[in-house]
Amino acid sequence: MRTRGIRFVAALLAGAASAGLQAQEIATPAVPARPAPSQATPARTEPAETVPLEEFEFTDRDGNPLPPERQRELREKHKHQLLEGVIRPKPREAAGAKVDEREIVVTGQRPRGSVIGDIPAERSFDPLDIRAFGANDIAGLLDTLGPQVASGRGRGDAGPVVLLNGKRVSSFAEIAKIPTEAIERMEVFPEELALKYGYRADQKVVNIIAFKRFSSRIGQLTYALPTEGGRDTLGLNANYLHISGDNRITVDADYGQSGSLRESERTFEQSPGPPGSSRFRTLLPEARRIALNGTVSGDWLSGVSSTLNGRFEAAKSDSLFGLGVDGPLQREVDTRAAHLGTALGGRAGKWLWSFTGNYDRTTLKTLTDTAGAHGPPDEARSMNSVAGANLLLSGALFNLPAGPITTSLNANGETRDFSSRSLRGGVRQSAALSRDTIGVRASVDLPIASRSRKVSTWLGDLSANVNLAFDELSDFGTLRTFGYGLYWSPIAGINFIASATDEEGAPTVEQLGSPLVVTPNVLTFDFTRREVVDITRIFGGSPDLRSDDRHVVKLGLNARPFSKTDLTLSVDYTRARIDDPIAPFPIATPEIEAAFPGRFERDSNGRLLRIDSSPLNFRRSDQEQLRLGINFTRPLGKAPPHMHGSRAIFASGKDLQGALPPGAVIIRPEAGSAKMKQFENEASRLTLSLYYTAHLVDEILVRDGGPVLDLLNGSATETRGGRPRHELEFQANVFKNGLGARVRVTWHSGSLLRGLSADPDGRAGDLTFSDHANVSLNIFANLAERFGGAEAPGWLKGTRASLSINNLLNRRPQVRDGSNLTPFSYQPAFLDPLGRLVSFTLRKVF
Repeated sequence: MRTRGIRFVAALLAGAASAGLQAQEIATPAVPARPAPSQATPARTEPAETVPLEEFEFTDRDGNPLPPERQRELREKHKHQLLEGVIRPKPREAAGAKVDEREIVVTGQRPRGSVIGDIPAERSFDPLDIRAFGANDIAGLLDTLGPQVASGRGRGDAGPVVLLNGKRVSSFAEIAKIPTEAIERMEVFPEELALKYGYRADQKVVNIIAFKRFSSRIGQLTYALPTEGGRDTLGLNANYLHISGDNRITVDADYGQSGSLRESERTFEQSPGPPGSSRFRTLLPEARRIALNGTVSGDWLSGVSSTLNGRFEAAKSDSLFGLGVDGPLQREVDTRAAHLGTALGGRAGKWLWSFTGNYDRTTLKTLTDTAGAHGPPDEARSMNSVAGANLLLSGALFNLPAGPITTSLNANGETRDFSSRSLRGGVRQSAALSRDTIGVRASVDLPIASRSRKVSTWLGDLSANVNLAFDELSDFGTLRTFGYGLYWSPIAGINFIASATDEEGAPTVEQLGSPLVVTPNVLTFDFTRREVVDITRIFGGSPDLRSDDRHVVKLGLNARPFSKTDLTLSVDYTRARIDDPIAPFPIATPEIEAAFPGRFERDSNGRLLRIDSSPLNFRRSDQEQLRLGINFTRPLGKAPPHMHGSRAIFASGKDLQGALPPGAVIIRPEAGSAKMKQFENEASRLTLSLYYTAHLVDEILVRDGGPVLDLLNGSATETRGGRPRHELEFQANVFKNGLGARVRVTWHSGSLLRGLSADPDGRAGDLTFSDHANVSLNIFANLAERFGGAEAPGWLKGTRASLSINNLLNRRPQVRDGSNLTPFSYQPAFLDPLGRLVSFTLRKVF
C-alpha cells in the first residue's frame, strides 16, 4: 500500500543522536518550482511520482526524525531531485508482497555545534525556553539553572565546563557576557562527556550554540538595597556583540560599587564591648569593582578557527573591625587581575584538534591597622602568575561492528609563580614558590552494542570508557588519575551511566605559601568556655600540606518516560572517599582543639586569645549522597495554531506533520526578523524544576587515632553547623505575552552540634541549627511587547525591566543552645547580614 509520506534514512556520522523537534513557525508555502529543463538530472529507472517537498522526512537508522535544522538542509540540498523523483530508488524486497515503499539512503552531517561522541544530553533548551528564564547573559543563565548544571563530584564549587558551538573556549570569561538572545540552543550533558574534551569527569558539560548571525548593543543599570537599610549596590554594564558565521567580536565593560554594612545597622540581642563600638565593625565591607573584557574570533588562518580574549579587573574593599588605641581599625584590600587567552581549532585528517593558551596574573595587597598606638599598618602582598597551554586531539582509531573506537588525547603544560611578603610589627617575611606541571590524559570509548548498527540489539546501546592521566609537578612528583565507566541505553529515552575514578590532587601554591595575615578583634564563640571573645585570627599558607587521593563512584539514571511530554527524571548516587583531604581550618569545637592543640592559644585563666586558621590535611573523609531531579516544560495555556508543533507536544516529525494542514511546511525565521519577533511574542512557557539531595554519609577522620566527625549526627566544621541530611531546590518559571516570573526556593533540614561544654548553670551545651528556607522572586517585562508591540516607541523596543527579591520572607538561620538562647556570634544578623534584598534592573538592547 502506498504511504502518504516518503521516508529517508540518513547515515549520520558516528555517534549522531536524534534530537526532538523544537518549536518552529508553521507556514503554507507556494508550490515549489520545477527545475529548468537545462538542468542535468540522472536517468530514471522507473516512473516516479511528484511528491510535495514537505512530505519528505529524513530519519536516522532507528527511524527517529532528524532535527528540524538538518531536515531543512537536506530538503534544500536535494530539492530538485526529490520533487522530480529523479533519485534512483532502492526497492525493499518482501516475499509475496508488492514493492510499493521505497527507501533512499542520504549521507548527512550532524547538527551544527554538536559535541564529540554519542552521550545524549540530559537537558536541552531552545530559544523560547531560554527566553522564559529572563536571564541577561550566559553567566546569569547558568546561575539561574542552578542544580541542573551542578555536580557533586568536583573539588569545591567549580561550575560546569562550558563549550561554545561544541568547541572548547580559552576560558569562561570569553563567553560569560554573551547575551541570551544570541543563543540558538543549549544542552546539558553528564560529567562523562568532559573526558572527551580533556577535562576530569567531575563537572557537567554545557554546550551553547549561538546563532550564525547576530548583533546587539546592550546597556544595563542595576540598583539593589536591603529592606532593612545599609549597603546599597549600583551596577552598570555595557556590552557589544557581533556574530557573522565564524567571526565574533565581543566588548564588555562592567562597573559595580557597594556601600558598607555596619553592626550598628542591624539588631542584636546582646552586644559585647563598650557602647557605640558596633559603629566601628562592618558586617560587609565597602567595595568597588571595574572590569573590561574583549574577544575577537574568526577564521584568520585557512581551516583554523582562532579566538583571542583579554580581560582586566580591579577591585577594592574597605572594612572596619573595632576600635584601637588611635581610633577605628581598618583593613584595605586591593586586587588587580589580568587575563589573556587564545583558542585555536581545526581538523588534521581524521583528527579534530584544539589548542588553548592562557596567561593570568593576579596581585593582592592588604593593609591592616594594628591595635597598638601609633604603629604602622600590617602589610601583606602576593603575586600569582600562571601560564598554561593545552592541546586536544580526538578522533576514531578504527571501526568495530558496534561503531568506531574513539579516543581523546590531551597534553598540557603549566608554569605557576607565586610570591608573597608581609610586614607585621616591623618584622618582614617573604615566600617565593613556583610549580611547573606537565600532564597527559587519554580517554578511549569502546562501543559494545548498538541499535542503529543492529549489533546485539537486545542490549540496546552499550559502550565502555577508560581514561588515564599523569601529571608531573615540579614540587610534588607524579600524580595519577585512573577512571572507567559504562554507558547503557536499553531503550530510547532511558540512559544509565556508571563510573569510577581514582584521582590524586596537590594543594595549590596559594594554600602552601599565602602571606601571613593577622586579624585582631575577631568575634568568636568559644565552645569550651561558652563565651564570645575578641581573638586574633591568623590566616596564611601551610607549607606542610600533603596531596589528597580521591576515590569516587557514581551511578546515574536519566529518563524521559513520555515521548510527547517534555518531562525528564534523573537519579544520581555518588560515593566519595578522600585520603588526606585538604580543608580550611574548621570551627573551634572542643574535639578540634583536642586534635590540634598547637593551633590554639589561651591565657593562664583559659581565655581564648588566638587561633591559627591556616589550611590543613584531615586523615580521611567519606561521603555518600543520593540526588533526585525532575524537570518539566510545556506551553503555558493553549498555544496558537501555528505553535501546535511545540517541542513539548510533539516528539516526532510524523506527529507534527499529521497535525498540519495539507501542504504545510516547517520553516524557521531568521533571528531578529519580524516573523521571529511575532512568533516569540505569542510564545509561552511553564518550566518546573525540583531537585532533592539526601546526604547518607558525611564523616571525617581528623587524624590517626583521633576523633571521627560525623557531620550528620552532631559534629560540624563550619559556622553554619553540621551537614543537613536533606536539601531541596525548587524553581518555577512562567512566561507569556512579554511577562515573566521566576520563583526559586531552597530548603535544608536542621542539624545539631553535640558534645559542647555546659554553661555555668550546668544546662545542656548542645547547639540546635533549625531548618531553613529561602524564597526568591524575579519578575520581568519586555516593555515593547506590553506597550504597543510593533507600534511601541523606539525607546521601548528591546527594553526589559526586572524586579528581583532575594529572601522574600526575610528569614534567617536560627541557632539555639540548651537554654533556648542564641550565642552572640550565631545571631541571625551575623549568619545573614543582608536579609531581604530588593534589586531593580533596566536593560536595553539597541
